[in-house]
Amino acid sequence: MKKIGSLILTAAMAAALITGCGNKITSETTAPSASAGTSTAAANTAANAKTFEALYGNQLPRYMNLQYYFDGKAIMKQEANFYFINAFSDLTAYAQMGYCPSTSLGYIDLDANYSGAEYNTYGDYFVYYAENSLESTLILCDRAEKEGITLKDETKKSIDDMMNDIKNTTAPAAGLSVKEYLQLHYGPGMDEESFRKVIERYYLADAYAQHYCTKPEITSKLQAKKDAALAAANSMKDASKTLEDLAALAADAQANGTVLDQGELDVPKGQMVPKFEEWAYGENRKEGEIDVIYAPEYGYFVVGYKGINPETKVPVVRYALFSAPEDDQEALQIMSDELLQEIKANKHDFHKKDKSGSMEPTDVLIVVFFTLAGIAIVIVIVILVNNALNNRNGKNSSNGKKPAGKPAEQKPKVRKVVDDEEDDDDEE
Repeated sequence: MKKIGSLILTAAMAAALITGCGNKITSETTAPSASAGTSTAAANTAANAKTFEALYGNQLPRYMNLQYYFDGKAIMKQEANFYFINAFSDLTAYAQMGYCPSTSLGYIDLDANYSGAEYNTYGDYFVYYAENSLESTLILCDRAEKEGITLKDETKKSIDDMMNDIKNTTAPAAGLSVKEYLQLHYGPGMDEESFRKVIERYYLADAYAQHYCTKPEITSKLQAKKDAALAAANSMKDASKTLEDLAALAADAQANGTVLDQGELDVPKGQMVPKFEEWAYGENRKEGEIDVIYAPEYGYFVVGYKGINPETKVPVVRYALFSAPEDDQEALQIMSDELLQEIKANKHDFHKKDKSGSMEPTDVLIVVFFTLAGIAIVIVIVILVNNALNNRNGKNSSNGKKPAGKPAEQKPKVRKVVDDEEDDDDEE
């Protein structure tokens, strides 16, 4: 099973920031990493940075060391710092793709006016983003503790290896002590003990998410949904005598919400999910042929073959997508919906103590949980665990740069994506 991670709400909020991307499935949208969101100027600055301000710019420090509370318990300031830093890295990546304003060094400009009506500045949006990332982790950890979920021995070993790598390799290479290195990258007050606690809670949330995905009541729901999607796809196929029929039925189904996405596209080799490409290049494929295929990244497709595009020399396929991705993604969606209901119902007392000492409630940004680019939420999670911000590698692209606007859902894309689980394993 893919590592699911704990920042579920972050994924939805990051995706909500991006508007204006094409709704068709022809654009590649993999998640940006923080390193990818750092401009050349920022990267050059970060390479020689010896202070937190030099590494992240002069806006992020003002958001450090805020005191949060969850169900009556004070949350370590270092843990809140961790998620604020992570949120800053995520949004910096989107700023570098042109979805929101950036500073001269390429970081997200938190002082810039927000382009929509929901917030005054991008700093306001950043706070909501970070707070909801933190709260979602706290909820998952709370569930884990109540259900007796603990870290596996191999996970504990991975954390030990990570700490040893920082102590014996990464920090010395930077000419820093372990404490200096951790405070440089993960905020003021961070030390070995605090960092281990933060990472253990991150992986505890992940462990609970994996446990949730295997619950019998969840797996039975998934199978029922998958069966319904297959039946609907077969029904559309049977009713489509021609590609024109398929186009009309798909458009109507999308309008009434039955179909998640539909249209037609060229299928260059190496750029689509395997099952989609495999069908498009099938031997003896005939024009007008209509079929149903299953791509685990998305679900069931009704596909129709239009022949070879004379200009691009690649197959053209008309499609309609009935969402039913592989089980862990669907289970994650169900769990996300449950978490959303907990947040909407204010089931948990989540608030912060501002710098003046007064207590102020934390408003919750209500967004719909969903997978981005049709890939499990883990793909869009960026966590500063093993390497410095400026040393991490990321894979990301965008279908043109457009300004951010009102938060809106993103449709899944069929472009081939790289499973970041392998990258995570390498970093651990």
